[in-house]
Amino acid sequence: MYEVGRAGAFVSRQMWRHRTVGSLYAAAAAALAVAAAGCFLGLLVFDASVPRVLAAVAGVAALAGCGYAWIRATRVLRQARRSAVGARSEREVRAAVRRTGSIAAAYGLVLGNRGGDCDTVVFTRGGGAAAIEVKTGHGQVSADNGTMRVGARVLHGDPVRQAANQARRLSRKMGGKRVLAVVCVPGMRNRPFTAANGVWVCSAQDLKGVLDRAPRVFGAAEEAQETMRNLWEASPA
Repeated sequence: MYEVGRAGAFVSRQMWRHRTVGSLYAAAAAALAVAAAGCFLGLLVFDASVPRVLAAVAGVAALAGCGYAWIRATRVLRQARRSAVGARSEREVRAAVRRTGSIAAAYGLVLGNRGGDCDTVVFTRGGGAAAIEVKTGHGQVSADNGTMRVGARVLHGDPVRQAANQARRLSRKMGGKRVLAVVCVPGMRNRPFTAANGVWVCSAQDLKGVLDRAPRVFGAAEEAQETMRNLWEASPA
């Protein structure tokens, strides 16, 4: 199978950025905690009232800064963990795509100026085309009125609309060829189903069967591979 791009590249970059920022906040919190301890220790050392007042004010300020930095570190590192999970989900979908015997696949293909990249574009073994939006979660999945739930958790945004938009952008890039829109939740426990605008929702395990539904738009594997190569080369870096 012809492949371009790296599964989970965007969220992996987010993960490392969040980890770096989170580590800096954590280091700042530790430094401010030491500074606060030093200031409060000064209260025991200084005899004059002015130095004692200054030490108390500086200690309170350092302690407040420590608290703020720690809260920020906690939030940013939590975002890093979510990004790491998201990258793992995209790699799971890549593994599922490879098992389908598809002709070509692209990961992180940018199809327009808005809407970010498409997690996965697949040209299937049957000559079809699919745009896949990958979401993380485990359990029963439902999609209704622009809201997708995995178990008791509501996913951010509208994954069904995102997948439909990416499929529409891909279709335009391919001269109006029909493109199957898919939302893949690797840990989905129920059977595949269609949501609004004919978007399929499935697990990684059921992805092969869903991709087989893509209407044939390529006559030969060479045509599909050349199209994918051209799409990738035209994609903004």
